[in-house]
Amino acid sequence: MEWLSLTITLVTASAASGIAIWQVRTQRVRQVEDFYIARYWSLLDRLSTHTLRGVDADTLNEQEEAAVRLYFRLSEDEADLRAQGWVSDFTWRFWGGAIHSQMHRRPFDRLWAETRLDSDAGRDYEFTHLRQLWHDAAYDPMPSQAFRRWLRRSPWRRSAMRARRLTLPRATAAPDRAGNSGEAR
Repeated sequence: MEWLSLTITLVTASAASGIAIWQVRTQRVRQVEDFYIARYWSLLDRLSTHTLRGVDADTLNEQEEAAVRLYFRLSEDEADLRAQGWVSDFTWRFWGGAIHSQMHRRPFDRLWAETRLDSDAGRDYEFTHLRQLWHDAAYDPMPSQAFRRWLRRSPWRRSAMRARRLTLPRATAAPDRAGNSGEAR
């Protein structure tokens, strides 16, 4: 009987330890994601409304051009973190699509072409992941090992993450109920 009690205690302790480790890791992933979301918004705060909308996007000032180039580096960092398992599946579905669509909007597309030339000449990052995202919005840098992906999932995160979705500003604002366009006057 004593060995049964010991076995039950060991199994219970192992299960509790495993759950605690999973929760700590999930919390760490959430902190990393929150940090990168804050960096993203701080970069967007440097851009004018015209730049965000793609209007007069060919006339960027130096600060705006720097912010767009830093956005590319931020996006590459996010993809690197995804490859290392520090970005959840749920978050990457939004980030990957958002990065792809942002890179195809003016002025981001023009500066991305220049950035690729700088990268090819060895003057900037390689942008391995962004080159893939440029062509494929569904690109996922995470290795597709089913067991590791299953371990990284946390069912309690899904509902909490819905409130924190990362969305990009729209090119044109839809009118509200009063008929206002939502654009700056």
